Amino acid sequence: MAKSILTSAAKIFFVIILIIGCSDQAVKQEKDLTLPDFSFVGLSEPLADKKNIKVSVHVKIPYTELQFTRTGDRFLARYEIGVNIADQDNERIAGKIWSDSLWLDSYQDTRKTDNKVMSEYSFVVPASELMIKVRVTDLYTKKSRILSDEVDHSKMYAGALALGNIMLIGDRPQTDNDLLMDQSFYEIIDTLQFQARLMGERQPYTISYELIVKNELKLSHSMVLDHEGPVDSLLTFTVPLTDMHFTNYTLKLKAEDGDGNTVNTRTHFRVRIRGINFDVGNLEEAVRQLIYIADDRVIRKILSGSDERIAAEFKEFWASIDPTPGSPENELMAEYYRRVAFSIEAFTVVQDGWRTDRGMIYILFGPPDEIQRGPFELDRKPYQVWEYYRLGKQFVFSDETGFGDYRLDKNYLNQNDWRFRY
Repeated sequence: MAKSILTSAAKIFFVIILIIGCSDQAVKQEKDLTLPDFSFVGLSEPLADKKNIKVSVHVKIPYTELQFTRTGDRFLARYEIGVNIADQDNERIAGKIWSDSLWLDSYQDTRKTDNKVMSEYSFVVPASELMIKVRVTDLYTKKSRILSDEVDHSKMYAGALALGNIMLIGDRPQTDNDLLMDQSFYEIIDTLQFQARLMGERQPYTISYELIVKNELKLSHSMVLDHEGPVDSLLTFTVPLTDMHFTNYTLKLKAEDGDGNTVNTRTHFRVRIRGINFDVGNLEEAVRQLIYIADDRVIRKILSGSDERIAAEFKEFWASIDPTPGSPENELMAEYYRRVAFSIEAFTVVQDGWRTDRGMIYILFGPPDEIQRGPFELDRKPYQVWEYYRLGKQFVFSDETGFGDYRLDKNYLNQNDWRFRY
């Protein structure tokens, strides 16, 4: 679906609707539609026996993905985490299930997007091809989500050197939550810190790293490790940075021993603007996703500048409609991109979910109070009716192709709230 052209009055109306979407009622309704979202990373390190590796599975669950219930004057959430590690034949070789509770003093704390549960468990497993699966269950709603990742460590000890995964350190180093879980820094950083474990037998050891942005080398550095004889160390690097942008980066790490043997590893990370959901791949995409609350002129103006100017005007746009300008977080912006992310997950069929008719309505009005579904019939295509009782609105979608590409009934396109062009 192409760009929507909104009148000024309509844009104000939609912003008001978005603000309403930040209310407790909308949050609870959306919780009923989704499974608990979380992220995990499995970081591997070589071990002295040169047969096994240590795999540390770190799990991050945002508070907003847990269902809290009021118990007395406090709020309680209960969750369960299950980790399963299987070999290349899908045979389980390690695993663990554990549960925990989270108590908070205020409801506002349960809705802060920056607050998160961090949990970690380590396993010793053979250095081979591995499948890591993590399941998170909200013990109140009984809803679960499973994420998986395939890693191949079969060549960890193929050479004279062994190098573990790069572990990026977040904004608050030397704390229990120092690991950068989602590979994202919020706002520009001036120092990059990371770690990696190195094992080798032949000194001297030369360590070098490269930081790459948009396929261009941003900086590089090489050093000789001050270590005599064999090495088995967790190396820590601190890299001063300048001229950072809101974009994607690649960090490459290389080690070479005295005999000329080399080993390499790499990782990726983003520098992001706070409030933009992780599913937004880059800042330009986030600007294009303003399609429903900004007109063509505004979007073209934002995108016409340099990376720095795009970031500045993007933040200026959201600051101009921030319902709580004195608070550290723009709740309206966070809510908008939560809806964008949900639309991508739920409505992507032929095109990205946020560009579809259902994505458009979901982003503008939030989760419906009720969805009525009609199956395929001889005289009618599959359809959905979204009821917004609290807003006095109803939307009808039809799947004309039979492939799940639900389109808004054309009668709604002539309403005064908007004028869409395909």
